[in-house]
Amino acid sequence: MKTRMFGICILVVGLALALTWAVSAQQRQPPASGSAPSGDGLGVRATSASTLGQPGLSFRYVQTFGVTEQPYPADAQHVNSPYGLFIDDSDNLYVVEERGDRMLKFDAAGANQLMVGHAGLPWHHDDYLSSPKDVTVKSSDGHIWVVMDNCIKELNTDGTPVQRFPDADPWNSGADNEHFSGARGIAFDGAGRLYVSDTENHRVQIYTFTVEGSLVYSTTIGETGVAGSDSTHLNRPAQIAFDSSGRLYVADTGNFRVQRCTYAAGWTCTTFHGGSEGSGDNELSWWACGIGTDDDDNVYIADTANRRVKKCNSAGTCSTFASGFIGASGVAADSSGNVYVSDWEDGTIRKYNSSGGALGTFAGVSGVPYAADNVRLNTPWGIGMTWDGSIYAIERYGYRLIKLDATGVQQWTFGQAGVYGDDNAHLGGWGGLEGNPAIDATGRIYVPDTGNNRIQIFSPNGTHFATFGSDGNGNYEFECPTGVAISPVNGDLYVTDHCNQRIQVFSSGHVYKATLGVLDETGTDNQHFNWPWGVGLDASGNIYVADAENHRVQKCSLSGTSYTCTTFAGETGVSGEDFGHLSHPLGVAVDSAGRVYVADEWNNRVQVFDSTGAYLTTIGGAWGANTGKMISPSGIALDSAGNVYVTDRDNHRIQKYAPGVPGWRQANINGFGDRWAAGVTALEVFTGQLYAGTSNWDSGARVWRTSDGTTWTAVSVPGFGSAYTNTNAVAFDMVGFRGQLYTGTGNWWDDGVAGQVWRSSTGTAWTQVEVNGFGNANNVGIVTFAVFSNTLYAATYNATDGLEIWRSDTGDSGDWESVVTNGFGGGGEYRVGTGLTVFNGYLYAAVEASSSAATQVWRTNDGITWTPVNTDGFGDSDNDETGGFAIFGGYLYIGTRNDTTGAQLYRSLNGTTWEQVIGNGFGDGNNYKIDSLFVFNGCLYAGTRNDVTGVEVWRSTNGTSWRQVNPDGFGDSNNGGTLWPVGTVAFNNRLYIGTAWNYANGGEVWQFVGYPVYLPLVVRNR
Repeated sequence: MKTRMFGICILVVGLALALTWAVSAQQRQPPASGSAPSGDGLGVRATSASTLGQPGLSFRYVQTFGVTEQPYPADAQHVNSPYGLFIDDSDNLYVVEERGDRMLKFDAAGANQLMVGHAGLPWHHDDYLSSPKDVTVKSSDGHIWVVMDNCIKELNTDGTPVQRFPDADPWNSGADNEHFSGARGIAFDGAGRLYVSDTENHRVQIYTFTVEGSLVYSTTIGETGVAGSDSTHLNRPAQIAFDSSGRLYVADTGNFRVQRCTYAAGWTCTTFHGGSEGSGDNELSWWACGIGTDDDDNVYIADTANRRVKKCNSAGTCSTFASGFIGASGVAADSSGNVYVSDWEDGTIRKYNSSGGALGTFAGVSGVPYAADNVRLNTPWGIGMTWDGSIYAIERYGYRLIKLDATGVQQWTFGQAGVYGDDNAHLGGWGGLEGNPAIDATGRIYVPDTGNNRIQIFSPNGTHFATFGSDGNGNYEFECPTGVAISPVNGDLYVTDHCNQRIQVFSSGHVYKATLGVLDETGTDNQHFNWPWGVGLDASGNIYVADAENHRVQKCSLSGTSYTCTTFAGETGVSGEDFGHLSHPLGVAVDSAGRVYVADEWNNRVQVFDSTGAYLTTIGGAWGANTGKMISPSGIALDSAGNVYVTDRDNHRIQKYAPGVPGWRQANINGFGDRWAAGVTALEVFTGQLYAGTSNWDSGARVWRTSDGTTWTAVSVPGFGSAYTNTNAVAFDMVGFRGQLYTGTGNWWDDGVAGQVWRSSTGTAWTQVEVNGFGNANNVGIVTFAVFSNTLYAATYNATDGLEIWRSDTGDSGDWESVVTNGFGGGGEYRVGTGLTVFNGYLYAAVEASSSAATQVWRTNDGITWTPVNTDGFGDSDNDETGGFAIFGGYLYIGTRNDTTGAQLYRSLNGTTWEQVIGNGFGDGNNYKIDSLFVFNGCLYAGTRNDVTGVEVWRSTNGTSWRQVNPDGFGDSNNGGTLWPVGTVAFNNRLYIGTAWNYANGGEVWQFVGYPVYLPLVVRNR
């Protein structure tokens, strides 16, 4: 059993100096590597196991540059890439911003009435819009309908989301009647039927509605998946519109025509205008996508590439209505005959009278898609650093190079925010500015100008210095360059010539020297690359290439014009999420110790390897906006102190991480080398060794052990040999009893797969004690143990019948008796016993409730007769769950879960009368549960559950005054919490804490090595 102690909390003199020495020593001389399992533990998610390096390296979040999820200030004065338009019966104008990811509503006077979506954030969830293409309004209820590439969204009149179609997998395209592929147009007919122009499926889909408002497929115009030029087919249809007679007009872009379709016992379409590509009176350009009608049944066509709008009468006679656009994309007319045109490239909505007379700009600012500030970053892709800590960031859709000082304050910018161009005042092309820069010894910045097929060189003050390279595949030519690196050995320049499938090497004077890769050939051998992206070099001149589509990093050496490459990280052709694989690596950097950092874009993480390619740790690893999460990281830079800077691209920020966690040391490799080992759920000392139990829903729980606290060996097979991983997905608790180490296993799913009890006298050979949840398959987990009066007690998780408690004098199979059933009479409302402890001659049981009931505490002095000592959540019905117990200073302590006030902490001298010690999550409402309590060296420690910033560890010398002693999440918000007190233990006079439910990069074991304080004193709430 874990030892609960009370004594004097020792203060350390000269703390700062000692702590600095301890951390630096840790970095200078990491402990020896632990052994790792070979080939198991990763299941179907992996085909090879990663080689593990030495434990001890970790990185903690420090700072954010930019504003998370805000690429630029959102206003109604600017319109970013306006696409489709619609005007309702009240002459309100609706416009969607394709790159702005919003829908804007203006009244007839041009005043903004509504903004829906989040500027520059193309997500599908909640009230987000993802690159919207067109908009319409249903006249019967005023609801707004927006079409995006692969789905449509209904909004009520104030912009609140009503429904999304399809509801599932909105990112996924499809050709059935429940999916779209690149949809571009949307409209209602007079009968209230909905029409969607399903562009890449070459069709228009028609839907009716149920009484509840759900869409029901009706019919199709065109043939799904078949492009054609006859009257029954469409070719990439874009926007659609109806006239007053119910005739449907379709911008049939691939056929350079507009089709007019009528219904009479079926749909019939004929060419209304166009049919051939050109700029003549009867011709249309490529991608003539916009279409609208007025009350007189005139038809307006946005002839995009011809930079004009054509006006046609109902007979099909057409003429140029207005011209001079950069990229007209949408058109609509109001009740007075005024016509509005969206100019995608110019960022404006222009207004004309019925004769084509210009009435000025109705919305937007010409040539300015948004107003940039000096704080926000728009999709930062690449990053570079200089010796003084200056940061140089490249914005993908901001089309700028930005210099920040070491604190993140903007110094200067180059380029025009949101506007690309090929002159020397602009950067980038339509597809974005996608590359990683480099800085030479003189301070000049080399920027891969991807869309313009060149390298732009800037002076340290941000002025344009020179252009290097041009479009092509010669030795001094590039096609979409994406990376630049400069050799620390001789100053040679390495350029990733992405679309030419090669790395070009030049001297510091820009004289061609060599080529790595084969021009215009992708391949999987060591002579080829497959869409290479970033490039980096180590101190010896070795070259590391992010070989994106091969899902690997290649390490290359160059001698003259000859080169050799081998796979350094990842597996060729295999994309994966485990530590042994990469999924679309983009950026690569090398530190002074030879460690290699890889921006693994699709896995939302940075993987860190030692100089041999052995896995060390992960930064990030989960999709999201918390500090420990990322969305499409693409660039990496390192400063002289070992800090790591990551362009967290689609969160629109740069994240800074520092090596190590002051006062703490990570004692294991993440997940013991298995990402899916998401939690270190149990820690126990047995026969002088430390044991760790894990959770793993992929291959099953496992037990590891160490003699020195750092070198770990697996001492059980995954899932204890179960073929069904849910059987033993979690090792919940471990306890020593009568010379045996017991482990309780199971899962959190109420699926009738029963928990088990295993034991071992050696710690390596395990025998099954209980197979089927003590005879009740609904006991899906054996979650906690205690020894009371020389008898072993075990509590279960059972959300169906309620928790049970069993006991045994021997621990032998078949020698267990039931002492609690039916959740102490509350059934499934009282589902799990989270803690068992002995206090003042009683055995206490902490009981977690469902969300509709309050937590309870029961006790017994004989193990059979139980009495409640708290049944109402300590007087707060929002206390629905508990953590574990601790005994400190003569008091019995227990923490709760409370989603309303934050976690609460209670204590009692007699076990029946309770007083509140903490009532507000230690001042942070995100600390919604106190899971673990543990006494170590005369101090009481509390570990919280916090899914926003990560687990917090607090310490008290008296039980009432508390200080935080770890950075949130140990520097990683993915470390959301611990599991009760069973994941905390003292070993070799050190405190060890295991983190649970880290699905980004696996459970971690943290060793307390110092006494830092992170927050001001928090006193008890009375």
